[in-house]
Amino acid sequence: MTYGKVWLVVKPTVGIPAFLAGVAIASVFVHVMLFNNTTWLAPYYSGASLNPAAAAAPVVAAPAVSG
Repeated sequence: MTYGKVWLVVKPTVGIPAFLAGVAIASVFVHVMLFNNTTWLAPYYSGASLNPAAAAAPVVAAPAVSG
């Protein structure tokens, strides 16, 4: 373990929960920034289609090939 001596300074009962809390806070921060700084994420979460033109386009059958 590269940083094994850190547990001589910080108790594992304090260090491990602090590390996991830091990871959780960073994750929430990243998701909030994505939600606030993109135009497509909020409509995606609300169930809107990402490409409204594709949803409105009619389905056209391919012509029959004879031969």
